[in-house]
Amino acid sequence: MSFIWRLYKKVEDFWFTFPEKLRYLLVGGFNTVFAYGVYLFFLQICHFSYNSSLFLQNFISINVSIFTMRYFVFQSHGRFWAEFFKAWQVYILMLLLNCVSLNVLVQWLHLHPALAQGLYIFFGTIISFLLHKYYSFKKRNAENFSKK
Repeated sequence: MSFIWRLYKKVEDFWFTFPEKLRYLLVGGFNTVFAYGVYLFFLQICHFSYNSSLFLQNFISINVSIFTMRYFVFQSHGRFWAEFFKAWQVYILMLLLNCVSLNVLVQWLHLHPALAQGLYIFFGTIISFLLHKYYSFKKRNAENFSKK
């Protein structure tokens, strides 16, 4: 076994000693910073509207989030396509909630779109964790395995 592979396995073993909620916060933090950076890129650099920036950001960042959450948080194996589509459903729901909240905060409360998105991220993180844990990447118990 090569040195790099052994090093990776040691880091991986250490990583999975962390509680699931901490792993979610760390991986989710990475995904959030990545997604927010993509959003700001389209909003500030490309000068797209905040809604266009939001949709483009979601399209780009959802797949990164699914793969990182699936393995590095929930340690899910097998059933890839079922989990992938469930996770996409969660992200579509979160996108709709994000779009509604962003428009309310910008148009009705007159917040800057960057601040409004930052506020949504805080509440969206909690909702997203619960939906992924209990829906997208829900662990199947031994009884469910024998039925399928």
